[in-house]
Amino acid sequence: MREQVPNEVPGARKRGRPKGSTTGTTKAAILRAASKEFSHAGYEAASLRSVARRAGVDPALVHHYFKDKDDLFVQTMHIPVNPGEIIAQAATAPLEQMGEALVRALLTTWRKPAFRTAATAMIRGLISSSSATKILRPLLQREIFSRLGSRLPEDSAEPRVALVASQIIGLIVARYIIDLEPLASMDDEQVIELVAPTIQRYLTGELPALDH
Repeated sequence: MREQVPNEVPGARKRGRPKGSTTGTTKAAILRAASKEFSHAGYEAASLRSVARRAGVDPALVHHYFKDKDDLFVQTMHIPVNPGEIIAQAATAPLEQMGEALVRALLTTWRKPAFRTAATAMIRGLISSSSATKILRPLLQREIFSRLGSRLPEDSAEPRVALVASQIIGLIVARYIIDLEPLASMDDEQVIELVAPTIQRYLTGELPALDH
């Protein structure tokens, strides 16, 4: 006969890992709950606590499996590499070399089959779904491109970062989503040589329209 734990209420739901679950099934349950929560509440309103509540687990368990909300969101999207970390690494380059660093980081990461498959699916979803765009936009703005803005003059950082984002997103769509030739077949070094100067101009060059 099992010895009853003091203060244990028969039939009560215990906090933490669901009874009978394993590491894999618990994490999968949290990811399913997170997908629903992000879809329902959006990226900004969702929290690790609200995901835990939806999954029926203790919030500490969500923290155990996922570093933060950004990490949880990326894993929910099934992307094996955090885009924010790619941008953050490139953003450590000297400012006058950041255009090349950004394009090189993008192309190098996209060559990885696992990343390319997941990221391509994500971008296709964004193009075809306004709700998906609404969910992802705050992540792109706050967690990814704001990392670039912190390196730029405050009075022009926002429009410069938006222009950089337009170039990067346009490159991704043209080269990897619609396979626009001859861009799709160019080798990486050629793409870097052609695209990086434009991004660098957006970052540090003169942009007369911003002065009006």
